[in-house]
Amino acid sequence: MVIGTVLAVHLLLLSFVVSYLIYMDVESFPGLIRFDLVLCVILAVEIVLKFFTGFVIVDRKQIILEPKKIVYNYFKYLRVVFDLLDVVPFVLLLYKLNECYYDANPRFYLTIVLFLYAINIFRFREINRYLVIIPKLFRASENKIIIMRLIIGTIYVVHWTACVGDIVPLLAFQATDGAPEWNNTDYLVGTFLVNVFSYRYRNQNFAEAVAGYARFREYYHKVDFQLTSSRDHRFVLTKLNDALRNQTIPAMYIRAVMDTIQVTMQSSRVDLAGTSKTSDLISSFLVLCGWLWLSYILLNMIRMVISSGMSETKYEEIINELNAYAYNKRLSPAMTNKMLRHFANRYRMRYFDEEAIHNTISNNLRRSIRMETCQHLVKNVELFRDLPNALIAKVVDRLKLEIYLENDVIIQEGSYGDAMYFIASGTAGIYTVGGKEVVHLVDGAHFGEISLMKKDQKRIANVVALEVCEVYKLSYADFQVLIAPYSNLLKRMEKLADERLAKTQGTKDKLSEEDVYENFLQ
Repeated sequence: MVIGTVLAVHLLLLSFVVSYLIYMDVESFPGLIRFDLVLCVILAVEIVLKFFTGFVIVDRKQIILEPKKIVYNYFKYLRVVFDLLDVVPFVLLLYKLNECYYDANPRFYLTIVLFLYAINIFRFREINRYLVIIPKLFRASENKIIIMRLIIGTIYVVHWTACVGDIVPLLAFQATDGAPEWNNTDYLVGTFLVNVFSYRYRNQNFAEAVAGYARFREYYHKVDFQLTSSRDHRFVLTKLNDALRNQTIPAMYIRAVMDTIQVTMQSSRVDLAGTSKTSDLISSFLVLCGWLWLSYILLNMIRMVISSGMSETKYEEIINELNAYAYNKRLSPAMTNKMLRHFANRYRMRYFDEEAIHNTISNNLRRSIRMETCQHLVKNVELFRDLPNALIAKVVDRLKLEIYLENDVIIQEGSYGDAMYFIASGTAGIYTVGGKEVVHLVDGAHFGEISLMKKDQKRIANVVALEVCEVYKLSYADFQVLIAPYSNLLKRMEKLADERLAKTQGTKDKLSEEDVYENFLQ
């Protein structure tokens, strides 16, 4: 995280300083140089550490720690060369680049700018990998990581391209051979603007020249210069106005960013001087990069939409299968609707393969998930209060989820009990033999615990779902398998069950409300 941030700051600062140094005060150069040197030292330390930290072979899932193999891997494919290029303190060239521009010898300056931009094109993949760490640090979801990565990557690309696109036209015309005529673009950009900037940014008596340059601007508006493109007129006037109006560097940078966005979006051609082949190449390159980057963003957005909607799509597919099944079986509309509602409440409109998920995760993780989901249900049962945690975990692991729609009968009066039930969500009602509603069971309630100890005991009440209920079921057979090794606990629980049964024998039709709630199921 730290190295990624340092690398990003170093490269962003480098592009900005190199592109706008002709407008900066020379006295600010030492501070910028010292700050960037600190960043370069940090990156150099990271390079040294790579020789001692080893590397991972992803295909083999193997970690290599042998020094010779580490060195060989680092020098392989010239990785070390690219890393060293990142730590070169190019800011030490600020004075030299400043001299090249104002002494009309910009070839070295132009070469450095294009070289730095080329390096960042080849290094963008690694930089993007570092930038992904930022959203991951905030534990963002996969879709949010994609969005944040695109935003951060776009900012980085636009920043570098804007900086390069703003300085290269000023250098390209100076780099032309021969002595240009005074009234063409080569002269105005390569000589006239250099003189203007020299007076404005490198000379103390610029105020004396303002009136003269203002008159020249008026003359420039009126006279038809022999320039090939009207964009050249606008370009020269824009740069002249920047100097005369004392335009700030942030304002010029923002304008360059907006121009870059317009070109990359292919919405317009900005006011770059257009007669130079270099300027035409820049515009063409920006359009190409913009098209590629927009395509990259579009593909990532499509991928994000597809991945986020995968469960919903699978859900719709199964709904279609259920409709086909109902049609084939000639089910009534009411039964078909009930089947669809049951499926919708089971998966909550998002399908997932629970068995496949359980097969993927470890047994410990699966039990932890079940414990977090159902532990509170089991620990509320009086019969289970003295059970060890290991046995509780096994009990929870044997619970089976069942969905009941409203008016579905969960247990029927007169049937033989063979399971215990836990209501995870929803409301159910207990009804006596005469049909009287006695009590409601809500989230966290349970019933039927005696059926785990005494099989084939007749139910003495009906339990009906009053709304959609999620119910966990623990069968008699599963519980007996789990409790068998604990003979002492089994005897105590059987004794408690016998006491509960004794309270209700012979009084089934005269149960009070409290007795029904505690003892209705035997």
